[in-house]
Amino acid sequence: MKRFGSLFIVITIFTTVIAAQKTTASPTQAAVEFYRALKDKHYVEGFRRSVYRGAIEGLSSAELKELEPDFAATFSEIPEKIEARGEQITGDTAIVSLKFDGTEELQQVALIRVGGEWLVGDREAFEAVTAQGRNFFFNTRIAVNEDEAFKMLARMLGAEVIYYQKFDGRCAPLQELIRLGGVPRDIEGGQANGYRFTFALGEDQKSFFATATPIVYGKTGRLSFYADLSAVRAEDLKGQPASASSPVYQPK
Repeated sequence: MKRFGSLFIVITIFTTVIAAQKTTASPTQAAVEFYRALKDKHYVEGFRRSVYRGAIEGLSSAELKELEPDFAATFSEIPEKIEARGEQITGDTAIVSLKFDGTEELQQVALIRVGGEWLVGDREAFEAVTAQGRNFFFNTRIAVNEDEAFKMLARMLGAEVIYYQKFDGRCAPLQELIRLGGVPRDIEGGQANGYRFTFALGEDQKSFFATATPIVYGKTGRLSFYADLSAVRAEDLKGQPASASSPVYQPK
């Protein structure tokens, strides 16, 4: 009986291993299901197929709802039709070639194997998510918003410098910069990409300054920005506006 009991255990283990192998998605299956879930706005399901699993699973319902507009904007252009065109596995990494409807160029999707499961993404992203956990998506949004705020003010500064040189040392009102195409209309309402913008022209029209301040400090941005004819400046002021005394910003 002891011999048969041992045999039963071996068979059970073997059957369990085979069943697990059958149910584990291949790199291609994981990649396709990842994109289809995000296309259908099933963000939790989609990110669970990726290295971002640790970031999405730690979010509360309120936090997930707050991030949904960002996800929707990012993944809205995923097409309905996605075709697999091949995969290459090297150890615990894989590359899957996908053909997205509407474009001839193949999308090369990287995956890594973690705990026997294929996840969309690379090792660097996986380690970043592991380190940041549920804060990962908010930190990413902050980094993107800060970069966009800097670019907006840098574009404004560049347009003002050109105007200043062309019109005998005078600066342009914001509406004029928009009309001339120097800055996008996004800034016209005073808010864009998680930042609140202000613009002021000197009385003699020989100077200007503009600020960009996080709408919600710590969630839409941390750095406050200031721009005039000399430079774009920035520092973490806990949501308060930056000034001409703030240090010159050096983008990473």
